[in-house]
Amino acid sequence: MAPFFLSCDWGTTSFRLRCIQSDSGQCLGQWHQPIGVKAFHLKLASCSKQERDMAFGSFLQEACDKLLEQQPNKPDLIQVILSGMTTSTIGWMDLPYAKIPFPLDGSAAITHQLEGITPKGHPLAFTLISGVCSEDEMMRGEETELIGLFSMACHSHLASQCLALLPGTHCKHIQILKDAITGIQTFMTGECLESLSQHSILAANTDMATLWEQGFQWQESAQEKAFEEGVARAQNHNLLGSLFQARTRGVLHQLAPSLNIWFLAGLLVGEEWKSIKEQYPKDLPILLAAGNKFSHLYRHAAHLMDVNNPIHVVQPEAMELASVAGHMKFL
Repeated sequence: MAPFFLSCDWGTTSFRLRCIQSDSGQCLGQWHQPIGVKAFHLKLASCSKQERDMAFGSFLQEACDKLLEQQPNKPDLIQVILSGMTTSTIGWMDLPYAKIPFPLDGSAAITHQLEGITPKGHPLAFTLISGVCSEDEMMRGEETELIGLFSMACHSHLASQCLALLPGTHCKHIQILKDAITGIQTFMTGECLESLSQHSILAANTDMATLWEQGFQWQESAQEKAFEEGVARAQNHNLLGSLFQARTRGVLHQLAPSLNIWFLAGLLVGEEWKSIKEQYPKDLPILLAAGNKFSHLYRHAAHLMDVNNPIHVVQPEAMELASVAGHMKFL
């Protein structure tokens, strides 16, 4: 086995490449950029398919060089494991989805091998991991995170049955039964929050920059209160009849955009929990795989909405290594 491999998680909104020690899983270095596959694809909108393929390959190969220059002893062939949106219709190579039920050991994953070479002459062996779909839902990247999370002893007992909740741009509610993914539901929570606060009538009264600058952590009691008011609104009203409240709060009550964005966030997160309460039994365990950024928001909203399900929270350090642990299954 080579001393290290490169682990790449390229999602809709961000790119992350890490150098991982093969035997221990220790991170030896990483390179992160806020350019997701969506933005990268839009930059290449006028290009031919061949030009797009070359651009994706060149970007990845240059990124690999940035990490490899930090490693003194390089193997003759460097393995690069990729998951996320690289295998989508807007990514590097459109691969078919694996179908549910999808075993959590990754044995049914659809993969594709490619070769490459970095600008500094280091040979690369790429393994692209495709996503998972049902008859009417799909995901890419989250399945690899779940492979990693359920390989950890602290979560393996939930593989018999639970609901895995993975917040993000497109929040996934994933049904787990008998060590397999058996159902998927997508909530466009993050994308709705961003789109509504920047490209709708609500933009004048909600400030998305506040959330980004504060790392989705409220910094004053008024922000926490606004979030709680959004959750309460979601609990007792439908979503479409509540969104405009983010504007009326600003116009009629002179509440600042930096507060109203928290109301909107609470409204959208609350809508997710309301759906969970309506769809699933109260004794079904929930694995909240939210990481450090969103975990407290989802936990607080669940408390406010009297969610009685046992909630198991993935610790930030475990969530940080989820995709890496999943990638190690493909070495």
